[in-house]
Amino acid sequence: MHQITPQVTNLYNTLMNKGIKCELEVFDGHKHIDISIPWAKIDIEVDGLHHYTNPEQISADFQRSYWSITRDDYDTLHIPNIIIDQHLEKVADAIAAVARSHYESIKDEKKHPIIYFFGKLVRRIKG
Repeated sequence: MHQITPQVTNLYNTLMNKGIKCELEVFDGHKHIDISIPWAKIDIEVDGLHHYTNPEQISADFQRSYWSITRDDYDTLHIPNIIIDQHLEKVADAIAAVARSHYESIKDEKKHPIIYFFGKLVRRIKG
């Protein structure tokens, strides 16, 4: 397990304080996720500069996101450290709103098995 950055810790604590139950450093069978919100099927990666300037890292991040959507049916949000440093509350509020919306969509789809099945199929084809 790698060291958890202050930005990840700050975002995690802020989300928890907003009532968003999440988990730190979750292994999904392929990679470690900084923050996961399993009930909303959202993974959050808080990224340093090398995620935007290193071609190998960019490629690896594409592969990691592909894994999440095709294997786990999770959406992945990448947030630069500097955004967390400068806009923590706004980011946490936005994530909280999206997580709640995601959850409602998942819940609604599961009420209708055919819609749920085709929704997953379409997301995998698009992935």
